[in-house]
Amino acid sequence: MNLRGKHKCIENVSRQYCPICLEGIHTSCIVAHVLPCGHLLHRTCYEEMLKESYRCPLCMHSALDMTQYWRQLDNEVIQTPMPSEYQNMTVDILCNDCNGQSTVQFHILGMKCKICESYNTAQAGSHRAAVDQQ
Repeated sequence: MNLRGKHKCIENVSRQYCPICLEGIHTSCIVAHVLPCGHLLHRTCYEEMLKESYRCPLCMHSALDMTQYWRQLDNEVIQTPMPSEYQNMTVDILCNDCNGQSTVQFHILGMKCKICESYNTAQAGSHRAAVDQQ
C-alpha cells in the first residue's frame, strides 16, 4: 500500500525476469522490489545492484531518491573550478530521470538537468560558447 501513487505501473511486470539474475519474478520465492520507474528486481539483486549503481538496469532511471546526493554534488561542482580551456564549453545532455534535453555548462563532475535537477544525465553533444570580450 505504501507504493500506491508513487510508482509507474507496467503491465505484466511480475511475469518478467529479473534483469540482474535473469530468473522469473513471478515464480521466485525471493521477494521483489519495485523501483520508482515501475520495473521489478529481486530484493537481493536490488541490494547487490546498489553497491555499484543507482540506476535501473533496464531504463537507467534513478532507482532511489538521489536528491540529497545531487545537493552534495552541487556543492562539489561549485568548489571545483574547471580549467580555462573548459570554462566556456557547453554540452547537450539527455536526462535519464525526466527524459528531458537541455544545454548546460560542462563540468567534469557531472552535468545537471535544467528540468528536474538530476545529475543522472548523458552527454549528447558539445560546443564552445562564444566568449564575451569586454
